[in-house]
Amino acid sequence: MRSRMARLSRRIERTMAESAAPIGVAEKPGLVNEQSWLQRTFGALGDSNFRLLYLGNIMQFGSMQMQLVVRGWLVFHLTGSFAALGTMALANAVPGLLLSPVGGVLADRAPKKTIIQAAQMFNVVNAAVLAIFAAGMFGTHLEFWHLFLSAFLQGGVNSLMMPARQSIISDLVGPDRLMNAIGVNASGQTLMQLMGPGIAGFLIAALSPASVFWVMAGMYFLAVTFTIRLPAHPIFEYQRGGGAGAAGARGRGGRRGSGSFTDLVDGMKYVAKDPTIRMLIAVNFLIVIVAMPYTMLMPGFVREVLCHEPDCTSEQSGVMQGVMQSIQGIGAIVGAMFVASGAARGRGKMMVLWGALLGIGIVAFSISHNFWITLPIMIFIGAGQSGRMAIGQVLIQVYSEEEYRGRVMSVWFMQFALVQVGTFLVGILASFVGPQWAIGGLAGLLVIAMAVTYLTVPRMRALE
Repeated sequence: MRSRMARLSRRIERTMAESAAPIGVAEKPGLVNEQSWLQRTFGALGDSNFRLLYLGNIMQFGSMQMQLVVRGWLVFHLTGSFAALGTMALANAVPGLLLSPVGGVLADRAPKKTIIQAAQMFNVVNAAVLAIFAAGMFGTHLEFWHLFLSAFLQGGVNSLMMPARQSIISDLVGPDRLMNAIGVNASGQTLMQLMGPGIAGFLIAALSPASVFWVMAGMYFLAVTFTIRLPAHPIFEYQRGGGAGAAGARGRGGRRGSGSFTDLVDGMKYVAKDPTIRMLIAVNFLIVIVAMPYTMLMPGFVREVLCHEPDCTSEQSGVMQGVMQSIQGIGAIVGAMFVASGAARGRGKMMVLWGALLGIGIVAFSISHNFWITLPIMIFIGAGQSGRMAIGQVLIQVYSEEEYRGRVMSVWFMQFALVQVGTFLVGILASFVGPQWAIGGLAGLLVIAMAVTYLTVPRMRALE
């Protein structure tokens, strides 16, 4: 089985390499512009190391997108409660908030490849165990607390892994390709955002929730087979502002701290004292806290607002949610491609504008009662979310000093835990005022906040 999966991973990697190679048809004048656009947009895939990382990331992110659908569907199916959805999100958030800074220290001190592999193997086991419980194998029966414990453990493991997973990009590609690599990586993730939820919704309706977990376990295992082939040491090191040089002689990072706790404190001091880093993180945290909880509350929103007819079943609501999140993925691909092919100018302004687009889209989403009207709205939400994430990741890496980058990224990726905290609070609020007012009201505040930021924070507008 393992050898078969390994052969499959090598076949996928070869296919990606062929698709990323220059198109050998330059003699045809009509294709010159297409060739230059493809090379500009997907150029980073020509690097074999980045290609392996990219393939591993999309397998992992695809599994995560499927999990959002199946776990949310199961929680609401078992409890029928928005508060339960919020509690599940909180279970994932608490270890994330506590361990994300530790993950940054690990990313700066330990081999990033090893960290990523260990987390991916845990996710294989986690998905397989949930599949067994969901299928009722060996006399087991899935209960809410099983999902709660799984979310808690996975939140901790992924928080330790995320800083390494993102900061390793700048170890593998040079500064001339960093923005393109991050954009391409984001486009791959959003491709999975397009496909993953739809696959999960279909599997829930056609087979069972257990089948979703089995597919997730297989995808996580494929991610391991790609990651294991990455180089053990960094190839590039960056100086603040984008300079880079070879890093082969520096081992895994070239620095030795006085201790993990000291490194952690130093990293937090760096984030707090650097005005640009502090501003980027503050704007990003604002966006995720007030806007992103809608993703976790979508199972309940679909069931109560868009699928409220008496003949609409739980399985149908699962399919509807999967379709909506897949349509959102179309917009996310557009946003990621825009970032990947764009010039390195005005990126601070673009981050604010993408955030405003996200807020406007969620406001429209919250007031819609019709499934078919909601679908095109999801395209704008996906574009705003993908665009602000990709631009933000470029800015935070370019403006971070190399020795602190892992710890800065750990603070940056605390956003995922903050989404869960926001979901818990919005879930409680939705239990009292309804999901539409809870989600739409906060999204409206985001639009206002982005307008104020654009007009009153010149440092943000000046970022390139």
